[in-house]
Amino acid sequence: MSRQSASIVIRRPPDEVFAYMDDVAREHEWQPNLRSAEQVPPGPTALGTRKVYVSRFMGREVGNTYVVAELDPGRRVVYRTEKGSSIEARSEVRCEPEGSGTRVTMFLEGKPKGFLKLVPQRALEFAYRDELEATLQRVKDRLEASGAPS
Repeated sequence: MSRQSASIVIRRPPDEVFAYMDDVAREHEWQPNLRSAEQVPPGPTALGTRKVYVSRFMGREVGNTYVVAELDPGRRVVYRTEKGSSIEARSEVRCEPEGSGTRVTMFLEGKPKGFLKLVPQRALEFAYRDELEATLQRVKDRLEASGAPS
């Protein structure tokens, strides 16, 4: 799979956006296909932290475990999937100051495994790009709404 990316500006400070997106208990608010999410160990994200997800993607349930491979708290995190995940992937979230807000950029690159190997490459690329864009829009809508979480 080629590298997919999407970016959006959110009218909130970078540390607030990063903290919201990093909170596994809140991910269901901006990832509607998420069925379950768990962070191991609980607490602040650190190098080696694992996030275990079950999601619905292209009509099927898929499981992925992401491990924090690089971390600049409040600004950038890079995840890599563990063996046994439905995709061999590297994903990255960047939160950079822009004007009075934050430019959030998400990247995903990977190689499908299991049933996803049967899906045409182009269809996967469109699906992942669309999901990245929709995800960022939901984060923006949630954080910019009146009474948004802090």
